Amino acid sequence: MGDLIENVVVAGGGRDAWTAAVRLAGALGGTVRVTVLDPAPGPGPAGIEAIEAARLAPGVQQALFDGLGVLESTWMRACDASFDVATRYVNWRTPHAASAVPHTLAGGWADHFYRPYAPLPLCEDVPLIDHWRTRRYHGETLEPFDYACFREPPLMDARKSPRWLDGRAALPYGWHADAHSFTAFLRKLATRTLGVRRVVGVPQSAERDEHGMLTALHTADGLRIDGDFFLDCTGEQRLLMAAILKEPFVPAQHELLCDSAVVVTTPHDPAHGIEPYTTLVAVPEGWAWRTPLAGRVVTGLVHAGDLTGPDRAARRLRALWGPDPDRATVHHVRLATGRSRRSWVKNCVALGAASCALEPLPGAGPADVLDAVDLLVRDFPAMAGREAPAARFEQALAERFARARDLARLHYAAGPRTDAPLWRAQHALPLSAALAESTAAYHAGLTPAPGELPYHALLAATAVRRPAPCPALAHRLDSRRAAEDHFTRVRRQQRILLETLPSADAYLRRLHGLPSRQFPRLHEAATVLGSGGGFALA
Repeated sequence: MGDLIENVVVAGGGRDAWTAAVRLAGALGGTVRVTVLDPAPGPGPAGIEAIEAARLAPGVQQALFDGLGVLESTWMRACDASFDVATRYVNWRTPHAASAVPHTLAGGWADHFYRPYAPLPLCEDVPLIDHWRTRRYHGETLEPFDYACFREPPLMDARKSPRWLDGRAALPYGWHADAHSFTAFLRKLATRTLGVRRVVGVPQSAERDEHGMLTALHTADGLRIDGDFFLDCTGEQRLLMAAILKEPFVPAQHELLCDSAVVVTTPHDPAHGIEPYTTLVAVPEGWAWRTPLAGRVVTGLVHAGDLTGPDRAARRLRALWGPDPDRATVHHVRLATGRSRRSWVKNCVALGAASCALEPLPGAGPADVLDAVDLLVRDFPAMAGREAPAARFEQALAERFARARDLARLHYAAGPRTDAPLWRAQHALPLSAALAESTAAYHAGLTPAPGELPYHALLAATAVRRPAPCPALAHRLDSRRAAEDHFTRVRRQQRILLETLPSADAYLRRLHGLPSRQFPRLHEAATVLGSGGGFALA
């Protein structure tokens, strides 16, 4: 027993810290004592955690709540949560005046597309995107990539719920949640259900043994917190990794130029309804987002501080969605881009923004912390080998950071926008070797390699010209016939779900006890959908 790690100290009191504490304490089954060193109440979090709405990926329910018997409806009510089925991109292909209303493309389609949480389907081991490219090249379809390959786009146009009113799930989905309420809910869950100890204080110095391992943290108030292993979840302050262990932060601002954001929170307009997606609008200064919660809306605009000042950014955001300044809460946020040179040093691991930080375009949020904690749990070390998993951990995090960075870069590079200094400057930056190779493969009609699907899907969605066909499919006539059936099945399921799903607004009003509207009639769809065509409830 003497070689087991028994005490883990989590430094930080924000969303990253309490996400890590709940996941770690739950996964290790009470075999370690988890202590969270939570700073005293102050002016609030800085950087990315200051954004008041958190995007939560579909795995959050299983990773944090299912094992503890916490119902989705319980934490959704506590956190003013709404559904997040997809990301809706507006005007990323038309360099015109900033507008939240989609412009019209040359072919008559509106300039918007969706990136659902649902995985891209396969048809006989071939990604459906290859079949769509081939059909589009030969003039067999004019349907956009997302509408042809996924069920979600027309459902999102109609603002449908991912669940029927009786609670059955029809689509994969994540959530929008009030960030501060979500953190508070996790804190209560950790301390009352999992036995996590909360100590109020800010780490100021540390004790280390003869091998350089941390053995205790000292706070500014004179407290001493012993530990065998430490997690730095102090966000962009990096109070353990940078301040105590002197591990440098390697900036990547030369690759992603946006370093600032203005965030505006306003009460929700009941007449607007609650849309079940996140909206991202391309504007000359950068891009803006809209995240609806159950009682208010959080909007923001990400920009480069040296090209657009905060007042101009706020005016652009106000013109885009018209938040009333007298009813709005406005924050200006600085965004760091880069990563700690190492995220595992001795017996300390940095998670979340303490490890790496990007502008929120990839939309990862707490999912990154959960993935990193799962890597830690998988290779949880013994006392004598507390650095043994470090190399594997670092490699995995470096690869994930590179993919997220490249996906953010591709948002700027994939479309034709060069209508403003930021977009021209971002376009002029060279792509990484991996991203350039993946982009070249897409334009050559090659099937995406493992890990390339997000890039190819974004390229297909933002394309304004006819895509290259997949040459290999010319030798797979059976697969092409099967794909025809698959596309037909997607359209049929879209029609059925449009008829049977309630609006997201109706579902959420019932969930949160908001004043009722006329609920859509709930149809019984299970027998219609059945097992035909391979349709499965999420």
